[in-house]
Order: sequence, then structure tokens, then C-alpha cells
Amino acid sequence: MPIRGGLPPRNPRFVGREELLTRVRGLLGNGPVVLLPSPDHQLGGTGRTQLAVEYAYRLADTYDLVWWIPAEQNAGMRAALAGLAQQLGIPEARDLNRTLGAVRDALSRGEPYRNWLVVFENANRPEDIMPYLPSGAGHVLVTSRNPRWTAEVAQALPVPVFDRTDSVDLLRARAPELSAADAEELASRLDDVPMALDLAAAVREAAGWPLSEYLRRYDERAAELAFPTPIRVAWGLAAEALGENAPADRVLLELCTFLASAPISWRLLWAARTLPLEGEVARTVRVERRLRAAMRRIGRFGLADLDPAGESLTVHPLVRGMFGQELSSERHAALLRTVRGMLAAADPGDPDNPAGWYRYAELAPHLIHSDLLGGDAEEVRQLVINCIRFHFARGDYDSSRDLASSAVARWRDALGETAEQTLLAAFHLANALRAVGRTSDARNLNLQTLRTQREVFGADDEATLATANSVGGDLRMQGHFGQARQLDADNLVRYRRLFGESFPTALRCANNLAADLRLLGDFRGARTLDEQVLRHRQAIFVDGHPETLSSRTGLAFDLYGLGDFAGAAAVLAGQPSGRVPADHPFALWAGRFAAMAARRRGQPEARELAAANFAACRQKFGDLSVDTLAAAVSLAHCARAEGDLTGAHELLERAVIRYHAVLGDEHPFTLAASAGLAAVVRAAGRYAEARTIDHEVLGGLRRSVGADHPFTLSCANGFAADLAAAGEAQPARELAADTLRRSRQVRGVDHPDTAACAWNLALGDGDEAARQQALDALAKAFGDGHPVFLRTAAGERLETDIDLPPL
Repeated sequence: MPIRGGLPPRNPRFVGREELLTRVRGLLGNGPVVLLPSPDHQLGGTGRTQLAVEYAYRLADTYDLVWWIPAEQNAGMRAALAGLAQQLGIPEARDLNRTLGAVRDALSRGEPYRNWLVVFENANRPEDIMPYLPSGAGHVLVTSRNPRWTAEVAQALPVPVFDRTDSVDLLRARAPELSAADAEELASRLDDVPMALDLAAAVREAAGWPLSEYLRRYDERAAELAFPTPIRVAWGLAAEALGENAPADRVLLELCTFLASAPISWRLLWAARTLPLEGEVARTVRVERRLRAAMRRIGRFGLADLDPAGESLTVHPLVRGMFGQELSSERHAALLRTVRGMLAAADPGDPDNPAGWYRYAELAPHLIHSDLLGGDAEEVRQLVINCIRFHFARGDYDSSRDLASSAVARWRDALGETAEQTLLAAFHLANALRAVGRTSDARNLNLQTLRTQREVFGADDEATLATANSVGGDLRMQGHFGQARQLDADNLVRYRRLFGESFPTALRCANNLAADLRLLGDFRGARTLDEQVLRHRQAIFVDGHPETLSSRTGLAFDLYGLGDFAGAAAVLAGQPSGRVPADHPFALWAGRFAAMAARRRGQPEARELAAANFAACRQKFGDLSVDTLAAAVSLAHCARAEGDLTGAHELLERAVIRYHAVLGDEHPFTLAASAGLAAVVRAAGRYAEARTIDHEVLGGLRRSVGADHPFTLSCANGFAADLAAAGEAQPARELAADTLRRSRQVRGVDHPDTAACAWNLALGDGDEAARQQALDALAKAFGDGHPVFLRTAAGERLETDIDLPPL
């Protein structure tokens, strides 16, 4: 049996189409196939979806994997592809785009399944699915109403109406008592249109109408219409019969027509019980049992598909459109208002909590069709904001950006640029822009939003503080660490005054300030804050909570920066295992810091740990993420320490190029990675090249973070070695002495890097007493038997590597 995902139920009444099914199978061997309406039925109703469903079931045994993708909306399509990623064993990346790209590539390679079928349903914009179309030995089947499919993308196969024999078979399968002649008469009246035939059969069965009654009503209704079509007349009779049988059910169906052609959960309809509704409708939705019974009746009349478990209804796009055309403007407005209220009432809240994501996945497809962006109630707009955040929280940054961008544009016009929810949507839009790499746009939007919020709501408003936190993140990303510290320090004072020291948001702000201090090289200040935050979080959260891990990783880097490598390792080892997924960003930070501590402690497993962490970061974040680049730098340090200069050079050269592209030429991280590259070049004996790199980097670091920053001191230590190798003894000595003096002041006299600087100066001076003092300091810092003593015994200068903290 093949693995199946998302397949709609098989139609037990499917008839005919043998030739079409054979053609589909044959064409799929040549590439993707798109099923289109026939030219004389451009709006559909000819059974494209039913044909695709039947093909998927009938040919299932010829495939290893069959996966159904609803593609009417991008967000739903991307969510279904993410589900396929899990089946393929693809780890979820932080950015869903990377996961979806990995799905396409895995299918194209035939790993782990060579024979597969992927069906994209209702893909009405070819450009939307093209990035996800796999190649290879598998098959891609598409259903669409859009004729603009080129042969380069997919082979078009129009789906015509039934031939008369199939029409008769369908009608008699639904009503065995119907004679062949009567079935032929009805099929002739309905022009063999599959959807019209299905509606007619359903309504006759549900309402108990004999054929003569149905034909009489059909002719009367056709005469009332200016442009009667079989589908329109058959739909009208079904809707009329439903209204006669159960008026409240018809109202419920009318509400459904304002939603998307995606499953409409009973939970969503049940949310309407909180709204002021007409008497019988209110009674129907008030109790789950009555609501589910109404859903079954709607399904029996053929006006919507009910899933086998009775959990949800799906309304065909043509049915949605025909109901809309029948409504008066007043009735349309009233129903739309009710639908928006129903959606808002179904909002589970807390979109950051994965436990509620399945509820948002049910609601999100319906936002566009109900025009929720145009809602005039605050709670309706809040659902939009929560859906923006839901997309972001689950890593679908594109969907988050698209929805947020639409909300900002609409609400600026409707509510004004200074409205609270307009600004809140702008805040979330900036987050999404930053996540998709548009950091400059995110920064500018955040600054504009923060200025407006401060003017309108004041600096102590909670939303203003959240935006200020986001601006702090922008400043860190720009390399303006001092400005970020100033902003976050002000924010922390306000948070603590307003909410208390242990309020979760205040703790996140303190966490941000500690990050600023780390980036500035103030590891003592960062340690004090991180220890405070960790104590509070341990009191608030259960063991192993991600935010507790965040504090542990921060504290571990503080200790690492202070030269307490064993202490850093011990803090990381104290985190309960298995509580946070291995590919969680905080877990990946912890993995990198553990590899760094192992390297500085001389442990042989350091490179293996760093390599595994680098691979996991690439999978999670992609090659251009600052987290992946920092992992590459740490791995390169391990490679150089083991003498693999070629491997280290390749890693650092790529990292420097990518840092230039992502952060810019003058960012401290770009310069720090370049200093690491200079160390590898120096180790290879190319001293002139190393000197050129270090000279430029040292000037950049002095300008950006100052002469006393640990990054600058490490680069200066390397540059002194370059000068010494070039025979410039006096400048080399002056720089080495200055670096040692600054390191003692900044890092402390007992710091391992201070001891390394002392060794390098003594080595250059030929001062035996000073060399012994430096060796004693190194022994105190590292202990006996550390690999550093192999280098000192060989009379080599010592490097002071730069490992990069998280931005």
C-alpha cells in the first residue's frame, strides 16, 4: 500500500471517464498534467477534481507515495507541503521556504520514494506552484480553472462533460428505480454536466421529488433566468429545496459561502453560537449535536461535501459564487458581518503556542474570502494579526509577510496610519521582512512605527515597548551594539517598572540587554544579568523550557568570554536533555558553544561536535544565516587547530564572502571572520597576505567597536605576529605590549587570552623570565597536558580566536 496524505474521500458513485483516465496516465509519463474545464464550461463543474481523486485511488498501487495539496491559497499549499516534508523525513527548517525547497529536491532525486504522485488542487495561478514543482520519476497532476498554463509548465487536458451513457449510469446509480429512458431525459435536460447531474440526483433523493416534479420545477426556474445554465438551475432547485426542508440549514450554508473552498470545521460554525442570530439558526448552532445534523443535511442536498467523519464541510467555488449572486446587498452585508464575527469568536488566541496551531490552520484559509481585512470590529482585525503571527511562529515567513503587508495597506486607508492595529500590523510586517532577508526595509519600518507609537501612545505603552525591542534587534543586526544597549536598557527600566522584574516580557528584554553586553565584550555585565534572568525563569517555567535554555546558552557564552571554559561546559550540561528539539535555535546555540568550550579545553571531540553543529545549522537556517556563518567560523577554528589549513581556509573564505553580502563590509562580524581568515593564512606562512587582511580589519574594528573590544584585541594580537614575521620588530613589539596592557584591563590578568598575549610578547622579546611567567599563567588557565603547550614548546606564537556570540 502506498503512503497517502491529504487525499479527499473516494467518490463511491464515480462512473465512466475510462478514456480520460487512460490519457492522464499516458501524459503523466511526459511531465506534469493540468486538468482544465472544457472551453464551453470555463467556470468548471465538469468534474476535474473528481477525476483527479479517482485517478489517485485507482492508480495508487503503482506509486510509493500519493500526496494531495490544496493549492487555492499559498498558505494552505505551503502547510500541506510541510506535512509532506515530515513524511519524507526532512527536518523542518526555521524558514519554511527551505523546507519546501528540500521537499521539491527530495522528490526530484527520488529519495526516499522514487515513484510518487503529487496532486495540486485548484492551482489557479501557475506562478504560485512553479517553485514547488518537482521533476524526476514521479508524477505531478494539477487541477485548475485558469487556462493560462503553458506547455513548458504542464500539459493541458480539458475535462469535458459526460457522454450520455455515463450520465445515465450516474443517475441510475443514485436512483436505481429510474428507468433508462427517464434517466436519458433528465441527462438531456442537464446537458450531461457532471455537477448539475450530481445536484439533481442529490436533491431528488433528499427532497423525495419524482422525476416529473423535478423536471417541472427545472423548467419553471429556467424560464425565470435570463441566462439559464444546467448548473445554475440545478443549484437553484437544490438551494430552494434545502430552504423548504430546513430554513436554518440554508442560512448556515449561506454563511459557509463567505468562506474558502477549504474544509469548514464544525468548530468554526459552532463559534457562531456566541453571536446574535435568527431564532432557528441560533438554536441549530447552540448545540453541537444539532449543528452536526444540519451539516449532514446540507451534504445530502449536494450543496457541500461532508467529510466521512462529519467534521467539516467543503463548498464548491461555483456554489459559493451562485449564492453570492442571489443575495441582496443588505443580506450580503449582514451575512458577511456574521461570518467575520464567527471567525473572530473561533480565534483560539496565543498564536505562539504550537498547541493551538491546528485551530489557526483551520481559520487561516478563510481570511481572504471573508475579506477579514475589511472588518470594522477590533476583534476581527485581531484575528488577522494573530494569523500573521501564527504564520511567522511556524516559520512561514512569506505568508506572514504577505498577510501583514495587505493588512497595513488596507488599515492605513481605513483606520489611519496612527491607529493602534495599523501600527501593530506594521510591527509584525517588520519582523517578517527581517526574516525573509529584507533587513533594511524592516529597520526603516520599525523606526517609523516606533516614532509614531511613542507620539500617539507614549513610550510606556506595551506595544511601543515591543517595537522598541524589535528596533534593538535591528541595531544589533546592523552592528550598532552600543545603540542597542542604550535602547534595551531604557526598555528594561520601563518593563520592570510597569510589569515587575519577573514578568516574562521583562525577562526577554533583560535577555536582549545581556546580548548587547556580550556583543560589546562586557561579559561580566552580561553574566550578572543572565544569572538573574535564569533564576527567574527557573522559578516560572518547567525544567527544560526553551526560554530557560536561552538563558543557559547566554550564561555559557558569558563564562566562555571570561575564559572559564569548564564553567561554560558545566552550565550547558545542566540543561535537562530531550525537552527542547535538537534543531531548536537555542539548542543549536548550545551545541556550538559546547564545541567551542571543548576546543578551548583541548578535547579531541571538539571538531566532530562543531561539524555536526554546522551541518544542523545549515539544515535549519540555510547557508546565509548569521547563525550558520558563526557555526562555520567556530568549525574553521577547530580545523586550524588540528592543522587542516585547507579546510579552515575554505570555511572562512566562504563565511567572509557571505558576511559581506548579509551584514556588510564594516560589520564587526564580517571583520571578525576576516581576522580568522588572516590567522589561517598566517599559519600557512603567507605573512604578507595575512598582514594586508589584518591591517584593514584592525582599522575597521577600532572604528566600529573600539580599541578595547575583545574582537579588536584578538585581531591586534594577530597583526603583531604579521609585523614580527615581516621583520618589523619594533612596531610588532609596541603593538604586542599595547595589546597585553589592554587585555589585562579588559579581560583580566588571569584570562587565557591575556596569558597568550603575554607569551607572544615574551617570545618576541626573548625574555626567559617573562616566558616562564606566561607559561605559568597558561598552565593555570588550561591545566597540564593541554595542546597549547605543544605550540609553546615549538616556540610558536599563540592565536586568540574570535568566536561569535548570537546576534
